[in-house]
Amino acid sequence: MKRILAAVAFIISVVLSAWSQGTVNIVYNGTTARVTIPSTVTGVTSSVSGANVTIVSTATADEYTYRVSGKSDNGRLVISGNYKLTLQLAGVTLTNTDGGPAIDVECGKRIAVELVDGTVNTLCDSGLGAQKAALYFSGHPEFKGGGTLNVTGRLKHAICSKEYMELKASTGIINVLGAVSDGIHCGKGKVNNEHNYFLMKGGEVNVQNVGGDCIDSDDYGVVRIEDGTLSLNVADDATALKADSTVSISGGRLNISVRGLDSKGIKANYAVNISGGETDILVVGDGSKGIKSKGYDTGSTVLGGGALNISGGTLNIEAQGGSIIAEADTTKCIGISADANLTHTGGSVNVVAMGPEAVPCNVNGTQQVVADQFQTKWLPWMMNARDYQYDMTVYVVVYADGQKLTSYDRVAVGAFIGDDCVGYGQFETADYGCVRIYSNEDNQQPITFKLYDYDEQLTYDLTSTANYVFVSGLVRGMPGTPFPLRYNSGRKKGDVNSDGDVDVEDMRCVISALNGADYPAADVNGDGRVDVGDILTIAGVVAANGK
Repeated sequence: MKRILAAVAFIISVVLSAWSQGTVNIVYNGTTARVTIPSTVTGVTSSVSGANVTIVSTATADEYTYRVSGKSDNGRLVISGNYKLTLQLAGVTLTNTDGGPAIDVECGKRIAVELVDGTVNTLCDSGLGAQKAALYFSGHPEFKGGGTLNVTGRLKHAICSKEYMELKASTGIINVLGAVSDGIHCGKGKVNNEHNYFLMKGGEVNVQNVGGDCIDSDDYGVVRIEDGTLSLNVADDATALKADSTVSISGGRLNISVRGLDSKGIKANYAVNISGGETDILVVGDGSKGIKSKGYDTGSTVLGGGALNISGGTLNIEAQGGSIIAEADTTKCIGISADANLTHTGGSVNVVAMGPEAVPCNVNGTQQVVADQFQTKWLPWMMNARDYQYDMTVYVVVYADGQKLTSYDRVAVGAFIGDDCVGYGQFETADYGCVRIYSNEDNQQPITFKLYDYDEQLTYDLTSTANYVFVSGLVRGMPGTPFPLRYNSGRKKGDVNSDGDVDVEDMRCVISALNGADYPAADVNGDGRVDVGDILTIAGVVAANGK
């Protein structure tokens, strides 16, 4: 056993020795810092003033590692050179109060940024000077390692690279806690030039409290999301995920919240391509869009474009628009807005617009979708499931004037606690619908239901023989035995054209419906189809009334 332990210790010492031979150690301690450069590292010099560290490398053949740790409330690190390097963040807390970034890597090559497993690293700039970010790279950083990185940009961006930026599959957690401008900013390139991009292959990215965009790949930049988790929160006149060229999502989990005026969840100035992943977008605000695929005719570095292509994945968008007035004009809150064509060949898409100033989709070009996988809905009521802590489920079916509805395309069903809408129904069949109901209180609050008729633009109270109260986690009814909800429309049986009378004109309307005309009430006898039986039913009513 002693021999085995000795052998293990020897191997570890050899590995550590080899590692330390190419590693420059920078350790912060309050108002001071210490730099240790092994004798095997050539062409690297350092200068230290208090906790301000400057390192200059003239190396052109050997890649060195710069390991940073410790804490200082008034320090910075500047590394310059002309050869690729590794920046190892090994538990550093660094705030620069004198001006400039907390860490500035002035090297136009590949910079491997390793977040050491188990460490938390926190960086913040001063809010003074002319820096572009609290963590800045003049080259192209590639993040890896399972640690955590917290960054705050007090002057402009939180994290910025002059060229591309990549998050590898092993990346841990990157939190942008705040920024005056963008949370993460990168790029310069050409249309569809994959050399300049923000690429995410894994990890977790959380961006909040930013004055600009959450993630911006600028100047012809491309955004590619292949895996990982993103949680992005946007304020006024900004975008969560923005590219001057294309945004492509093939995997990962995106949770985007847009709560501002004229803001966007995802925006590309050339095309948005979604082929996989799970994307949830909540968009609230005058002029805001869940997805905006922008096209330009003149005056832009990117001309044409504006296409939205969806071939896979899951996309859920809620767009909420009330009577919001900006500069005397009311502008719509839109779930999907494409300046060119919308093409959907696969994947699940569900877009719900809520409120009088919300629209599910606005497509300026052609729209080609797979009907059963691309669902849009407009509701007159507004609610946000993310605002609630608890939920329950009720399976229901609706009867109008004693007859079961055969279609829910022209009606909406909502659940209410008091005057607040707390859920709405999803009806994929005439046999039942599922209503998910939300609340922040689990105290058996009474629940009522309402139905909105799009054709009549009227709201009806739905009644039931059962009393409903909110109980967290409860499921009432089943698809095979849904609870009946009923209302009386006040319409006479057979009054197909809604003129208040049942006469021969209603029979002509049914005949027109047989030939394709749009008369929702043409199924007079409620058997689920429009045929000669409905004409005979009206004829019987007319004969009984002597008309």
